[in-house]
Amino acid sequence: KGPFYSMDLECVACGYGHTDKQRYPCRVSLVKEIHGQSDVEVLLDEIVNLSNINVVSYMTELTGMSAAECLDPSAKDLDEIRCMVKANLSHDAILVGHSIQHDIEWLGLEAGVDFKQALDTSTIFRQRIPRNLGSAGNALRNQVSSTEANEKVDPFNESESTLLEAKKSDYEYPDDTNLPFATKYRLFSLRHCCIHLLDVDIQEKAHNPVMDAKYSLLLFQKYKSAPPELLRAVRDSLHRAPPTPSFAAENPLLGGVVLSLGGYRLKWAGRFIWKWWVAAKDRNQNKEETSKEETNIKLNYE
Repeated sequence: KGPFYSMDLECVACGYGHTDKQRYPCRVSLVKEIHGQSDVEVLLDEIVNLSNINVVSYMTELTGMSAAECLDPSAKDLDEIRCMVKANLSHDAILVGHSIQHDIEWLGLEAGVDFKQALDTSTIFRQRIPRNLGSAGNALRNQVSSTEANEKVDPFNESESTLLEAKKSDYEYPDDTNLPFATKYRLFSLRHCCIHLLDVDIQEKAHNPVMDAKYSLLLFQKYKSAPPELLRAVRDSLHRAPPTPSFAAENPLLGGVVLSLGGYRLKWAGRFIWKWWVAAKDRNQNKEETSKEETNIKLNYE
């Protein structure tokens, strides 16, 4: 029954890797659903003061933030913003968001104290697929052939009735106990879900945490009472839709900061090429110096 809130953070890079340990929040947004309306109320949208943080890149193309904004004296410390978030959340609040757990951990919020429950839309709309299509097809054919003709075979049958009843134990790893093959989850980005389910592209340019939080909540509102059959059809439609490339996929490296695993290979290749170029330049320089010395020796001899 709610009330339902959504929260999103943008982070700058305080290291050159791609992990959360090398990121730090630079903007925090909190929105709340307006009961009976397809809209949200913006409760909080604050820029974090990063004067005491060693920032290696503001990743402006991704975050939309700049040094001028994050070093402005009017920007608030993260601790102050954390208190503001807690003050705006009710004790019975249900937090909804795409990978919302990361934002909860960043702000140090505690379930049962600062809010009642958290629902991750990335797990709600994920699709369960075989790890290996070839072996899964063979396994299903063998199973069907050994099953009575009047018995319905549904290997992906799931028991949830609504989004609010999803099992926490199933969030990360699928239960393959009753299946003859291994499965995995395919997760979809918030942008992919919004493009194909809401017909809105929310991240054509830099990310906006207010927009991300808003559309996470609107997605949830649209499907929170959907029956399992509809949810499975929605997940299947997302799986069959053309892939939506993420910012990290299109930009594995940004200002020397690695955004995806592929960025490490590019960085390694760049270093290799740089070392090769420096070595080649040194060799050419040595050859030129040797040639000049030989020319001088010949002239002196003559």
